[in-house]
Amino acid sequence: MTRPGMAEARPDTPKKYTCACGLSQEDRKSKFSDYLYKSDVLEMFGETHALCTPAILFTSSSNGRLGNNMGEYATLWGLGRTFNVSVLLHPVMERRLRRIFPGLSMERLPASCASGWTKLDKTYKFPKNQDLFDSAAAGLLGPGKFMLGDNPVKVHLFHPFREDLLRELTFSPGLRKQARDILTKVKSKVKNQPPEITFVGVHIRRTDYINYIKKYNTTIPGKDYYTSEQWNITAKIQSPRLHHGCQMILRNRELDMATLASCNHSIISVGSFSFWCGYLSGGEVVYPKKTYSMKYLLNPDYVEKNHLDFFTPIDD
Repeated sequence: MTRPGMAEARPDTPKKYTCACGLSQEDRKSKFSDYLYKSDVLEMFGETHALCTPAILFTSSSNGRLGNNMGEYATLWGLGRTFNVSVLLHPVMERRLRRIFPGLSMERLPASCASGWTKLDKTYKFPKNQDLFDSAAAGLLGPGKFMLGDNPVKVHLFHPFREDLLRELTFSPGLRKQARDILTKVKSKVKNQPPEITFVGVHIRRTDYINYIKKYNTTIPGKDYYTSEQWNITAKIQSPRLHHGCQMILRNRELDMATLASCNHSIISVGSFSFWCGYLSGGEVVYPKKTYSMKYLLNPDYVEKNHLDFFTPIDD
């Protein structure tokens, strides 16, 4: 008997390909088995989906939280734009991002592309002075299917197409409305309102990042960075802990980011979430000027190299 909502398998369909719930034990252990939606009905007859046929094909693993996933998507998308190679959206990433950014244009990875991937991460032996992703996209690793790893945020791949990327990463109408409502409420509390109010989004990263950033032999920004007299502003502050900010947004990460990105300018901390809050805001972005023992997204040298001219480093 077929459960409601499921199509019956055709007699000539290999049993293990009938649906996601019918995958064999061996298939479940494959590196891609977790991406199948349980509600999907897969009818495969040994044919390869047309999207899986390019000589060089890319997707990305979907690890970490919102900021990581956005970096993975933007890097993959930028790789496709820069090198004119085929890129496909991992269904797990799609499930996480499309409800937040419904305008994503990348096509979803078909189930028939489930095997034969080479993961490009720090375990892949490659000269350190060459970019692994760029080299693979240029064909230097030969034909194949490549999965990006290590939570990449490769600014040089997506920033040249920033306006197009901002359209990709446009928040859903519901999130935009909630963000506007929050800023309207903040504005209503300002006494002696001027004709125009400039909102500055401030992200204070604490919690888990205090220990994480130590691997780069540096620290998170201190209190003086956020309370400096140079900030002659009334700011909208978001913090993972109430005592670190004047206001805590007790909702969810995507609404926090949508609200901060709706501000005119940004004062950010460290980490990919903070980076995207500033990058999506469209205004000037201030970030902490620090040194790092390894390559890091918000290293001032990296920021300058990638022509993020609206990012300004400030001593903390």
